[in-house]
Amino acid sequence: MTVRVLGTALLFSIPAFGEPRTWTLYEPSARVRFTLDSPIDSIRGASTGLHGALTVAEEAWGSGAGRIRIDLSSFTTGLSLRDEDLRDQFFEVDTYPEATLSITAVENTITPALTVELDTQGDAVGTLSLHGRTQPVRIPLVVRLTDAGGERSLQVRGKFDVALADYGITRPARLLLKLGEVARVSFEARFRAPPPVSLAREVAAFIKQAPARADVPQRPRGPPVDPGVIVAFRRPQAPERKDWDFALTTPEGRGERLFFDHSVGGEMNVLSCASCHAWWNERTEHRGFVKPAASLWNSARRPVFWRSFVDSLGEAINICVRKFMLRPEGAAEGRTSNLAAYLRRISPDAAPPLDYTGIVLGRSTAIERPTRGDAVRGEELVGRHCEQCHNDGQSVRSPLTPGLYEADDLVRRVRWIAGNDARQMPPIGLDRLGDNDLRDIVTYLTGDESGRIFKRKPRPAVQTAR
Repeated sequence: MTVRVLGTALLFSIPAFGEPRTWTLYEPSARVRFTLDSPIDSIRGASTGLHGALTVAEEAWGSGAGRIRIDLSSFTTGLSLRDEDLRDQFFEVDTYPEATLSITAVENTITPALTVELDTQGDAVGTLSLHGRTQPVRIPLVVRLTDAGGERSLQVRGKFDVALADYGITRPARLLLKLGEVARVSFEARFRAPPPVSLAREVAAFIKQAPARADVPQRPRGPPVDPGVIVAFRRPQAPERKDWDFALTTPEGRGERLFFDHSVGGEMNVLSCASCHAWWNERTEHRGFVKPAASLWNSARRPVFWRSFVDSLGEAINICVRKFMLRPEGAAEGRTSNLAAYLRRISPDAAPPLDYTGIVLGRSTAIERPTRGDAVRGEELVGRHCEQCHNDGQSVRSPLTPGLYEADDLVRRVRWIAGNDARQMPPIGLDRLGDNDLRDIVTYLTGDESGRIFKRKPRPAVQTAR
C-alpha cells in the first residue's frame, strides 16, 4: 500500500501527457520548400527561416493549435538573380516580409493519441496569411512523437498547394501563360516540449522496470499505420509503354521497362534513362530529334566506362543514378542487374567503339557573343534538341518561353550542370550540339532585350567622392 500511495503521489507531480503543452519549433530542423512549374524547369525554392510553436496534448492531439511564421526573404532558388525576382516581384518582401500559418485544429486523425516512435496522420486546418491576404487551408500531416532521454519531440511533415492568385501575387502577363499558377509546398520541422522534471524521469524508469501484471490489461500501442494511406508523399507512376521489345518475364524485359521509369531514381527525380539516352543506333537511324546524351545502343560491351573510371556495367549505371537521378545510394540491386541485362540485349557488337567524345567535350566555359546568332534557326534547333523534354505534353519540363532567360545562364545549363541539383538537366557535349547551334538557340530564347519578361528594380547609382 505504501508503494502504491508513493507511486500515486509521484505520478501527480509529472506533467500530464493528457494536458496541452507548448512545443517550440527547433529552428535548425525546420525547412519549407516550394515547387513552381516554369518553362525551363521547375523552380524550387527553400527556406529555413521558420519560427513558432504548437500547443498539443499527446493524448488528444486533434485539439492541437499553433502558429508558424516564415521569413519570405530567406527563400533561395539557386540563382541570385532569380532570388531577386522572387523577393521583389512575387513576394514583395519590402511590404509583406512574412507568411503566417495559423492552425486551429487537427481533423481526421488516424489515432486519437500520439504514440512514441509511431507515425500517425491528420489534417491540420487553419489559415495561411501571405502577401496581405488570408485564406483557409487544410494540410495533410504526418506526425511522429519521439522520446530521447526524457526529452520529447514532435516531428511534423506535410504537403499542400498554394494558388498564387488567391493571394494576389501578380506576375507579368506573358509569363502568366506559361508559369504554373499553383505552388506545391512541403515542409518538415521538429518541435520540442520542455523536459520533464528529474522526479518524473525516476518514476518513469521505476514503472518501466516493474514487471507487467498478467491480470492488468496493457495499454495498446496503437494500430500500425498503413503506408498506403500516405498518398501525398507517393511518386506518380511511370507512363505505360505499349510497344515493348522484350517480355516482362525476362531480365531484359524488366530492364527495358525500368529504362523508361523514373522510379529508378530518388524521391525528387523526374528523369528516366530514356530522358537522356536513345536506345536505338543513332548512326543509322534518325528520328528528327537529338537526345542530350549519347545513345546506349552498343554501349554495354565496352571494356571500361565513364572514361575508364569504372569497368563494371552495373557501376556505370549507378553513377548515372547517383549523379543525375538523385538517389545517393544508387539503384536497387535487382534493378541494376535488370537494366544491365537490357543494355546487353541492345549491344550486338562484341567490340564497340568507346564513344567518349561527348563526355570529354562537356565544359563549363561560356561562348563568345551568345546572343549574336540566328534566332529563326534557333527556333528550329529548339525543336530538334530541346522539345523532347520541354513541351506542352507529358514531358519532363515545361515548354520554353523566349524572353525569360539570361544568356550566360542558358549556356551554363546546356554545357555543364552539376549533378544532384534537382534541376537534372544533363550537360550536352559539343559533339551533339556545337557552339554555333547553341548560339542560335540562346539568341532565340533570350529574345529581344526590350521584351524581357522580368523587370528588375533599378539599382541606385554608386556615389563616388569628388
